[in-house]
Amino acid sequence: YIHSCGLGKTFGTDEKNIFKAICAAPPQHLTEVSLAYAEKYGYSLEKAMEKEFTGKAKEGLLFTIGMKLKPFQAIAKLVKSACAGIGTNEMLLIDTIIRYQNVMKDVMAAHIEMFSKSIHDRVREECSGKLKDLLLAVLNAVWPEGI
Repeated sequence: YIHSCGLGKTFGTDEKNIFKAICAAPPQHLTEVSLAYAEKYGYSLEKAMEKEFTGKAKEGLLFTIGMKLKPFQAIAKLVKSACAGIGTNEMLLIDTIIRYQNVMKDVMAAHIEMFSKSIHDRVREECSGKLKDLLLAVLNAVWPEGI
């Protein structure tokens, strides 16, 4: 169904139905869809959506797929993106660390595995003052440094 709304469609993309299908799918079902998609079409569901969408719609859709298929890695990528480029997106960094603090231990492990760097290191590099102290305190509550 997703393929027929996107790359399998002769003209245009049926964004609305792709979003509906992905948002409504439980994680286990989307995992099965993703595996079947890759087997049938030769590339992953994520890769297909990268080809079909641009801008914020692409970002949102890929994040939604990531949160359903590999949530800890998706959150780790979000932390990295908050710190990418010139200037830090402090609001995104704060929101991500605070919002996902209940799973931050798993996110930290994924972040270290993916980027060979702790989120503590990112915060120290990107933030200063009381904001840095606050974020490090939150992170240290779930992943104490030096242990």
